Amino acid sequence: MILDLINSPNDLKELRTSELKELCQDLRSEIIRITSQNGGHLGSNLGIIEITVAAHYVFNCSIDKFIFDVGHQSYAHKLLTGRRKLMENLRSSIGASGFIDPSESDYDSFISGHASTSLSASLGLAKARDIKGEDFKILSILGDGSLSGGMIYEAMNNSDGVKNFIVILNDNQMSISESVGAMKKYLTKLLISKRGLICRKIFRNLLSKLPTKLAQCIEKTVKNLLYLIKDGTIFEELGFQYIGPIDGHDIDKLIAIFKNVRDVANYKPVIIHAITKKGKGYNLAENDSTKLHGVERFKSEKFSNVFGEEILQLAKKDEKIVCITAAMKHGCGLRKFSENFPDRFFDVGIAEEHAVTFAAGLAKGGLKPFVAIYSTFLQRAYDQIYHDVFLQNLPVRFIIDKSGFPGEDGKTHSGIYDIALFRNFPNFFILAPSNKLELQHMLKIAVNHNSSPLAVRFPKTAVMEHSCNYQFELDFRIISYGERVIIFFFGPLLNHILQAINISKINPTIVDIRLIQPFDFKKFCKLSKEYNKIIVIEEGISGGLSSAIIEYLFQNKYLDLIKKLVFLNIAKDPVDHESRQSQIEKSRISIKNIVNELSTINI
Repeated sequence: MILDLINSPNDLKELRTSELKELCQDLRSEIIRITSQNGGHLGSNLGIIEITVAAHYVFNCSIDKFIFDVGHQSYAHKLLTGRRKLMENLRSSIGASGFIDPSESDYDSFISGHASTSLSASLGLAKARDIKGEDFKILSILGDGSLSGGMIYEAMNNSDGVKNFIVILNDNQMSISESVGAMKKYLTKLLISKRGLICRKIFRNLLSKLPTKLAQCIEKTVKNLLYLIKDGTIFEELGFQYIGPIDGHDIDKLIAIFKNVRDVANYKPVIIHAITKKGKGYNLAENDSTKLHGVERFKSEKFSNVFGEEILQLAKKDEKIVCITAAMKHGCGLRKFSENFPDRFFDVGIAEEHAVTFAAGLAKGGLKPFVAIYSTFLQRAYDQIYHDVFLQNLPVRFIIDKSGFPGEDGKTHSGIYDIALFRNFPNFFILAPSNKLELQHMLKIAVNHNSSPLAVRFPKTAVMEHSCNYQFELDFRIISYGERVIIFFFGPLLNHILQAINISKINPTIVDIRLIQPFDFKKFCKLSKEYNKIIVIEEGISGGLSSAIIEYLFQNKYLDLIKKLVFLNIAKDPVDHESRQSQIEKSRISIKNIVNELSTINI
């Protein structure tokens, strides 16, 4: 196995071209094996292998800066940069992160877990390099839908004239779901324009036989006519030299082009457009590149699946319901909705800011928009939520998926900040279901909630069924009555709390909060006053619900309750990549901490 000989990128440079091709197959086999054991992003990594190998073969990664966008397509890069042992435990506390992380390796130049950030970061590094008089090249390896994010074009607009600045576009025409919008259609047009290359060659031969002035006149006229569809026009007008499209799996061609670019990229930025196949070399991933974008070790019904099924049924009864997502149709459970209501489903690509303001326009127009976005990505749209939704009090319904602990995705995908962010908007309802039935009821309420913005927040975990049907209201649900201590919680933490109670042998009162905002402070105080200890468990950072409670108690001088109050929430520090359960048990909301608090009750 050629891969066994590679301990650093320098070892790669000693190989023959035939051995590089064998190395690519070794990398495919290794990535399939690793992801089958640990989960992770499969399709995108299989598609970018030849580009990664060729880039490491031609450029010097110990000096030149490699920046991947998005970072989940970096598995081959990690295997080639001395992290093969870490990859054995990918996405665990003792293994490699699933994304680019400079704290993991000096070969990782800039953190990358979100999309469309690479060119801005690369441009900053390039300007810093030039001001300091340093000499190295910067490679931004972007793809998997990154071009659907607006930051890419903001950076391109400022890149004119930057030297030794190379962009490699891994065009697999996919993000997680299919790439959408005008840029996808534009790049597809480039892909099918190879025939045009032959036509242009014939055209130039004909021109060469005409008088010079006549040839120049004809060429200028044709150029103007073809201006808007010319290969690479958008990139060239933004100051880049465009090369492509080329076969992103032809390693000989990639190496030849990279060498040429390496030697001539010292006068203007260059973009190399490579066409690749997501899931390349693995039939299952090639045939269903969306489903096998990322794989998991265990399958179970998630909150997102329940959301998808319920919103589909609700939409059949209410024609005003529309759904918006940002390249997360499958991840947010909206595949069936998109198939049943294609005219009422909008995948805007990796453009969360646009998604929110677009939804505000839909709400202003009298529809009922549901915006389904992961918690970590919704942070990008904070200003749009404030300016375009909050200030107009528009009834946009936010489905905040993957909130709380991120599990194996780690710190770049952490969802522990959303409550602290959005509780600053007083008219912003925040709901948190603890089980399947509650989520279904909350969605029914959301459909008819037309007075303000509303969010339903749930984590990346299996959804709990509830054994009995109970009356649902947007109010505290008292699950059980006990003595001396009262526990308030929200979300799917009930079994976690019950385990701690079983260990402690204490019988507390347990209350499911359900409605985080607006919070019923008066009822909270009324329920709590008879108990010796009040425990609030929050899968979110301080600054969220716990801070809202303490602010209210201080302002209203409930000093007796403050003395009995204990908050178990999450530190503000980013969490490592490991299982969600491990993250919980290492935090202040662990079973151990709950047991300790239950065991120290004032009689």
